[in-house]
Amino acid sequence: MNVEFYNRVVSGEPMAHVLTGQSLWRLTGPDRERYLNGQVTQDVAAVAEGEARFAAVCTAKGRMEGALWIAAHGDAYFLDADPGLRESLGARLEKYLIADDAAFEDVSDSWSLCHVFGEAPPVAPETGFIIRHARYGVAGHDVWISGGGAAVVGEGVDDDVVETLRLEYAIPRWGAELTTQTLPPEAGPVMLQAINYTKGCYVGQETIARLKSVGHVNRTLVFLRSAGAEVTPAGTKLVAGDKEIGTVTSSGFSPRLGVGIALGYVPTASAAEGTMLQAAGVPLTVARPLESKVSS
Repeated sequence: MNVEFYNRVVSGEPMAHVLTGQSLWRLTGPDRERYLNGQVTQDVAAVAEGEARFAAVCTAKGRMEGALWIAAHGDAYFLDADPGLRESLGARLEKYLIADDAAFEDVSDSWSLCHVFGEAPPVAPETGFIIRHARYGVAGHDVWISGGGAAVVGEGVDDDVVETLRLEYAIPRWGAELTTQTLPPEAGPVMLQAINYTKGCYVGQETIARLKSVGHVNRTLVFLRSAGAEVTPAGTKLVAGDKEIGTVTSSGFSPRLGVGIALGYVPTASAAEGTMLQAAGVPLTVARPLESKVSS
C-alpha cells in the first residue's frame, strides 16, 4: 500500500478513486420511491437529494441477495453495487416491477463512478452530478458521469488504500463479509444503520423484524486488532480457548492504529469489546472500529 497516499487521504486531501466496473442502475418514474422502498431495508424516503445511503436487498427469508448504495438526484435514484452483482442483483431489483409507474435501467456501460475524498465537493461535471458520500468512512463525494470515462480529481488512489479504510471503519463488503447466507442484522454497525424497522413492508421484512424482537442474532461481525503488525489472512479460523468459533473475513494493516486489523464473524456471546481470541496463533482482541461518517 502507498502509505503516503493513505496519509494524504486521511488528512483530507482531494484524492480520487475510480470504481472500475461498478454495477450501476437508474430508477425513474412517479412510483420509484414506493417501489424501491418495498425492495430494500433502507428507508428510501429518507434519502435526501444529493446524498447516498446503504441498503440490503433480501430474499423473503431475510437472506441477502446484495448490498447497494442509493443516491438521490433530481427525478431519479442512482444505485451502485459490487461489479459481481450486475446480473443477479439487477434482475432481482427489476423482478417485482410489474404494475408500477417506474423504469429500471442498467447504466453500467453508459455512466461511470469516481469517489473523491475530502470535505470540499469537487466541481460537478457537465454531464453528471455530485453526491455527498462518506463511502469509505471518511468525508468524500461520489462523482457520477454520463458518457466518457470517470473524471479523476486529484491524484488517484489504489484499491489497497480504500480497502484499508474500509477495514478501519468495519464497512462490510459483498463477497467478503456479505454473502447470500448473510442476515443483515449480523453484519455489524454499518449494516445495522441500513435497516429501517418502522417504514413498513419490504421483501424479507418479517424475518428481520422477528430477529429484532428476539433481541439478538446468533453471530455478529466484529472488528479485531492484533497487538502488533501481524496480519491474519482471510479465511483463518478464530479460536476462543481451544474451540473454533468463527472466521476472519478480511484483514490488513492500519497505519493509523499501527497494528494488524481484521473483520470476522463470531457468536454473539463472544462479540463483546475486549474479548480475546486467536487466529493461527496470533492474539486478536475484539475492539471498536473507527467511527464512520457513513449516513444512516
